Amino acid sequence: AEDGQILKVVTYYATHINASLKPFHWYKEHVLRGAREHRLPDHYIRTIELVETVRDPDFLRHAQELVIYRGVSYRI
Repeated sequence: AEDGQILKVVTYYATHINASLKPFHWYKEHVLRGAREHRLPDHYIRTIELVETVRDPDFLRHAQELVIYRGVSYRI
């Protein structure tokens, strides 16, 4: 942390990658908001923005995932 505090973190690291799979729109939205909130470098955010996504066929899940961003319109 910026104040010198030690943080314990957990990271998911995929070892078997299927390049044909793409994340849902709502997942990318979570990642982008987190990257912006934590002020990741602009070039890194642009890289995330370029990731292709797919529509989640489960509209309810899509809505539940994004409800935390109330008052914001979403691309479905």
